[in-house]
Amino acid sequence: MNIRVDQQTPDLFGKVDKAEYVDRLPPADQISNGDVFIIRNFESRYLTHKFHKYPGKFTPEVPRWALDNYLSKKTGGVVLDPFLGSGTTLVEASMLPIKGFGVDVDPLARLIAKAKTTPVDPDTLRMVIATVPSEIQTSKALGEIPSIGTLSHWFTPDATLELSRILGVIDRYQDVSDVYDFLLVCFSAIIRRASNADNQTMKTYVSGTHPKTPESAIELFSAVLIDYGQRLEKYGTLRNPSATTTIINCGDARNLSEIWSQESLPSVDLAISSPPYIKSVDYVYNQMAELFWIGKRWGLETQPKQNEFKKKYMGNDRPGGGQIVQSGDAELSPNVERWLVQIADKDPKLACVARNYFFDTVKHFDTMSKLMKVGARYVYVVGNSTLAGVAVPTHELVIQCALQSGFALKLCFGYEIRNKHMRFPRGRNGGQVAHDWVLTFELGRDSYGGRNSPKQ
Repeated sequence: MNIRVDQQTPDLFGKVDKAEYVDRLPPADQISNGDVFIIRNFESRYLTHKFHKYPGKFTPEVPRWALDNYLSKKTGGVVLDPFLGSGTTLVEASMLPIKGFGVDVDPLARLIAKAKTTPVDPDTLRMVIATVPSEIQTSKALGEIPSIGTLSHWFTPDATLELSRILGVIDRYQDVSDVYDFLLVCFSAIIRRASNADNQTMKTYVSGTHPKTPESAIELFSAVLIDYGQRLEKYGTLRNPSATTTIINCGDARNLSEIWSQESLPSVDLAISSPPYIKSVDYVYNQMAELFWIGKRWGLETQPKQNEFKKKYMGNDRPGGGQIVQSGDAELSPNVERWLVQIADKDPKLACVARNYFFDTVKHFDTMSKLMKVGARYVYVVGNSTLAGVAVPTHELVIQCALQSGFALKLCFGYEIRNKHMRFPRGRNGGQVAHDWVLTFELGRDSYGGRNSPKQ
């Protein structure tokens, strides 16, 4: 089905009557618009996918499905994830002979994705796994301890000492960048469990009603180092020898065409991504404990710095203090505007949040239209949101944003989110997201270059 900008998009929100159980998503030509699936044998932690908890991870089944349907296994192509997150897309794509690129505004996400997709020489990896734990046991050198006034709230004295001893040993490997980054990810992955903060929720907070006894940081780190090291070694044996993966450390998903032009990067054959939802996940808040320890390299080691940085995230709940950030010649479709009016009637500030989100979405599709090949596919995964009690069909409105920028909708189906530890804000302004919607777009031949480009 090809939906033009003057046509109605599918009315799917709230109409999930039944879902089909599958082991794997069917081929694209066997899926109808509006189909919903429950994926059996849901396994999202094989190989390096297990590295580090990260809010909003999506199932590897989706990028695998997209790669199977829209990219040649023999010749590969250029694959881009413009909302990289922790690197799920690039791990799957690197099984093929691709040139893979990933972009994310979140620096911890970029670090995790790099470690997950960068093989390390097996002999070097085994040496690190064998020697680092013993170095930690015998070393008297300490790494830098967070200089925050609330340190004792988040960490016991024993946890602080153990984490510092681990970091002191990791710092010895700074000259071997791939090993150093891998060790930092292993370290970051155990900080929450070694802290006083609750383990069960994404948000970083110390429970007064259910106080926790932190686990030994040194024991946690030794176990994670072995586990992650074995997974990385296996990943290295399965990764396609012709695959390359590049994590771009500047810019974000709203200005990619500028970066592509400056760096003379190749046109994209396939994009796969799961962007942030509206007011869903506060990535910085969820990673606060980790950033206290390793955030200095990005200038994010204190809460004031973190709070300022989070304004850069698409979908964040306080862009510009409730003011409209995007302006100029950007316009939203009448259908999007109708929903924004409904939200504004109940909460004007949340309406500003939503308006900025859709402005950013249009801007993102515009920039993508300038770096993708004509006829290239974009598999875009998004969930719906509830704002001020208004159930917003975000995926339908995203379709409108894509149509404005010259993309045509080819397929729209959903799957049930089964990652139950991932909870989104509750109360009148939130709710748990039940389904993700998988939208497949194609860049139209007569719209290449975006909303403001001349027709060709």
